[in-house]
Amino acid sequence: MSFLKEITDYKNTVINRLLSNQDLCKALFYKDDNFLEKESIAYTDELIYENIYPHRFIPETTAETKTYITISCTDYRPVGRSFKNGQLGIYMFTHRDLFKTDYGYTRMDYIMTKVEELMDGIRGIGLGELVFAGLNEYVVNEKFQGYVLTYRPVDFK
Repeated sequence: MSFLKEITDYKNTVINRLLSNQDLCKALFYKDDNFLEKESIAYTDELIYENIYPHRFIPETTAETKTYITISCTDYRPVGRSFKNGQLGIYMFTHRDLFKTDYGYTRMDYIMTKVEELMDGIRGIGLGELVFAGLNEYVVNEKFQGYVLTYRPVDFK
């Protein structure tokens, strides 16, 4: 299998892990301050290319108020048929009108915490165990902002 195909499979696995958490999906889909009290999302895969992108995506400043997660795989260097090195970036951002929630924390803080719980130190998402490598603020444009979490795979099985 081509190593580029493996990167695609890796991103899809990460997306499926994100979609497996109903509360995270609610935070992405619903615009209400009390998103956790809303109905479960029956077809979470419909969030793909609406709220979750397997590539870097930047909405226009005139775009609808929404919340997004985008994924970036960078700095991967093949060694033979396996990956030697790389970084997974998970970009989480929302329209500034959606930051406030009824829960005592911002929508982005909630999403960042959920994503970190799903990713850090977890095995079985493609390349081995992922470890936290960094957190930075992410300003997309004057309407959208959030965070980027960076992870590095530490072993390859």
